[in-house]
Amino acid sequence: MKKDPEIICYGCGRGENPENTIEAINHCQNINSNWRIDLDLQLTKDGEVVLFHDYNTNRRTGVNHNIFDLTLNEVKQLNAGFYFKKRGQYFYRNNPIKIPTLKEVFSLFPKAKYVLDIHTDNDRIIDKIIDIISTYKNAENIIIVSHYDTIIRDFKRKKPNWCFGVATNELKKMVFSSFIFLDFFFPLKSDVLLIPIKYNKIKLLTNRVIKHVKKRNKKIIVWMKEGKTNDDVVCINSKKDYILLKKKGIDAIYTEFPELMNEEIK
Repeated sequence: MKKDPEIICYGCGRGENPENTIEAINHCQNINSNWRIDLDLQLTKDGEVVLFHDYNTNRRTGVNHNIFDLTLNEVKQLNAGFYFKKRGQYFYRNNPIKIPTLKEVFSLFPKAKYVLDIHTDNDRIIDKIIDIISTYKNAENIIIVSHYDTIIRDFKRKKPNWCFGVATNELKKMVFSSFIFLDFFFPLKSDVLLIPIKYNKIKLLTNRVIKHVKKRNKKIIVWMKEGKTNDDVVCINSKKDYILLKKKGIDAIYTEFPELMNEEIK
């Protein structure tokens, strides 16, 4: 019998709480402390690792800055929930919440499992993350991912035994070569394949791709759809899709709505 796929809270469960916040992580942990938390990481001007997806702060905070131009103190003045809307209301406009650091998250949730998604190509962040993990966490419960191939490449050189997700170029070579049956020339080398079922209208998660990955004893993490922007990302939010992916042998899925997903699979 195939195992239930692991559930990962995408953006800390961004559908139910402001993404990449302590409040969102706490919500996910209260639902199921065994679920993995997806953290997006950026680097501030003064070298602090903070939870933030975009280079620019406007989409989440309503203030137009590049996060790498701000010190941690300046980042802490921003409202991480400014644009979060639920039931037609902006709950955090009058009750602002802060952007946390990775240190704060590890300190508050030392036993949680994480996906650390690095959203900067500044390689200074690598040593920062290594130091933080060495101080606060066991690396066995962490998956390092980034769409920047140079970040994954340089990170692997320093910590070859840690767990890494596939970066963009490796993903493209393996998946698109499978369309013309030449994927044996581009075997998956990373530990985990992270892949949307569809990119725009193109189906990426084919049976051949799944077979390729499983043959090499690698893991697969999936979400429903992706496009050109972060708003185009759609995760797995229904029991029907969850069961279908379980039958295909998928190892883990991203969900934006952890509370809803928990009710669905119950």
